[in-house]
Amino acid sequence: MRALLRRPSSAWHWTLIWLLTVLFAMGFDAAITHTRFLWGELGSENTLSPAFAQIAQTYKVARTLFHGPGREAQFHVTLLGDSGIWFAGHPAYVEAAVSRLDPLLDVRVDNLGIFGALIGDLEVISRNVDRLSPSLVIVTLRPSTLVPGRSGEFGNIPSHLLDTGWCDGPFPPATWTERLDRWGRTVWPLYRFREFARGAIEERLFPVADARPPLPDHFASSHAFFEYMHGADGAPIEAAYEAWRRQPTFETFIEYLRVAHSGFVGGVVGVPRAGVEVQAGSPGLAILDRLLTRLAAGPWDSLILLMPENPLLDGDTSGQYHQPAIAERGVELIRSAAASHGVRVVDGRRWMPAEAFLDLVHLFPDISGFQEPLAKEIIDVLRRRVDADAGGGRPARAALRAGDHDPGAVRASGEACLHLSGVLSAAVHR
Repeated sequence: MRALLRRPSSAWHWTLIWLLTVLFAMGFDAAITHTRFLWGELGSENTLSPAFAQIAQTYKVARTLFHGPGREAQFHVTLLGDSGIWFAGHPAYVEAAVSRLDPLLDVRVDNLGIFGALIGDLEVISRNVDRLSPSLVIVTLRPSTLVPGRSGEFGNIPSHLLDTGWCDGPFPPATWTERLDRWGRTVWPLYRFREFARGAIEERLFPVADARPPLPDHFASSHAFFEYMHGADGAPIEAAYEAWRRQPTFETFIEYLRVAHSGFVGGVVGVPRAGVEVQAGSPGLAILDRLLTRLAAGPWDSLILLMPENPLLDGDTSGQYHQPAIAERGVELIRSAAASHGVRVVDGRRWMPAEAFLDLVHLFPDISGFQEPLAKEIIDVLRRRVDADAGGGRPARAALRAGDHDPGAVRASGEACLHLSGVLSAAVHR
């Protein structure tokens, strides 16, 4: 201990001490943030409880972005969105559909969907999609994605836990403390993932006893889905659903949702927010503009997919669940924003029949068949890339294929702030 009281005899000693301290900190940081200690599978990560699903899925998105997405493939497709794409765009369903329709395309799908994600969450997640070397980025939206949530904010848990970057987002932080917090997350991985690390430590010390299995790679029937979601408690929900199948009206579907209200299906989660309007010049559109600016600057293709709507909503004459005029104005604003950045909008609102929906918003995973039209859109984009490669006439935005580009350079754009953020982020994240 006396050595601690002795002053180092030269500047060289100070330099050595600081160098060893930094090396120790870097080693400790790497031992936590680059290993399975933090990123290994957790028993709670597949929870679908509305109270915990969002943070669990944010953790899985962070693992995909920062630790490794999975297998290498010729093309990488990245999906952004909320629970609608989380269920229906499960990678196994989409990859299998692409393989069936075009066996020559080798595609890996990275689904970054998160329950309850709003436009602010998608914008924050998009700051790191270059890590996945995507060939195609699909942003799944509905007009309600662009309006504030019940908290009054345009983002939820993901926009806080994954907030990185040297420059302010679409709206400056309220305090310098928030800005410094973001800078700390950007430059220091252990600080960035501290909430995840605390959760991982707790769960490895006290494992979850009744861990839910991950979403299956195949569902044979709606019965299999209800059994997965609710176990034995799903019997009355399934019975109500079958009653609607026998008498397929809007009213009987609402009766089914009332039975399902105490479970996950239906209730607050499965009912759209009618009457919440996207206004021209609103913060939600400003955030969408920043998201599209970033995506349009990348060497990948991008498109917006307007998610399917349950056609039973046409029978909602009271406007309790759906107000077509308000929804259509929101779609027009989304189209206008996309057009200003040269991003294509695919209107999938009428893709699916009523029996494909498990509530008024969500599609049945796998058995809905949503992956088929989605796969056709993916194949159309990727085939055009292949043809352009063969002809040597690739457009500038599609000039590089998956894995061929430097992620740090992707973020460069006409805006100096976005360029600076990309260069610095590439330097400190790798």
